[in-house]
Amino acid sequence: MKATNTLPLFLGFSSQKGGVGKSTLAEITASMLYYEKGVELFVVDCDLSQDSFYKLRQREKAAIEESPSLSEQMKSYFDQLGRKAYRVLKADPKEAIAKTNAYLSSHPNEDFKLVIFDFPGHAGTRELLELSLEMNCILSPIEADVQSIVSCLAYAKSISDLGVSIETARVKDIMLLWNKVDRRVKNTLMEHYSAYIKEEGLTLFPGCVYATHRFSHELEQYGFRGAFRSTYLPPHRSLRAGTGLDELVEALMERLGIEIQKHDGND
Repeated sequence: MKATNTLPLFLGFSSQKGGVGKSTLAEITASMLYYEKGVELFVVDCDLSQDSFYKLRQREKAAIEESPSLSEQMKSYFDQLGRKAYRVLKADPKEAIAKTNAYLSSHPNEDFKLVIFDFPGHAGTRELLELSLEMNCILSPIEADVQSIVSCLAYAKSISDLGVSIETARVKDIMLLWNKVDRRVKNTLMEHYSAYIKEEGLTLFPGCVYATHRFSHELEQYGFRGAFRSTYLPPHRSLRAGTGLDELVEALMERLGIEIQKHDGND
């Protein structure tokens, strides 16, 4: 799946179960891809009940405006980066594709490679199923919890089956990812369901993302070097060491066929 100058890839972050870290994972992945890997992208926040992505950007704007020190740090950072922050759009799920296409049409000189969609917390309605089928790929985080797993697998199976049976569907794959994994615990539930996922012919993303309290750290409370969730910068490499995020982003780029454009020197 190669991105082209005229048709960026649509990547959805979706889950049937709330609280599995879908939006946080989308926020961090988007920032790592854009600010570190140089992937031209924008984000569409479809989670109108939470507006996690959109509200995070608004909180960060306010924090920067209220802090001269933070404002100066961000100005220096973007001057060195040589580009602006990626755009975060807000859209109802049933209007998300139309709004995305309108934005693409209004920016014909932008060589977007990727559009990231943050789905609502529940994806069982007709509107959300239709939005799912408009993605090229969906990354669906799952937790080692029976209720979460059963719900997420039912959604993944539905999208996988519909994507194959409907010729006009864009979606090619839904990738399940173990998220919030406690590395201190040997989880036999994960082992069992990992085998089951493969037996069902579903895609299990390689590796996993490990739980850490740092995932909740934002710019306003923890400053430029300590923020983990941000729409303006990726988590510092020292903060994300051992989380599995770097491995996730590398594997995601390889699977999507997106090439690295540049690094930002975030050392």
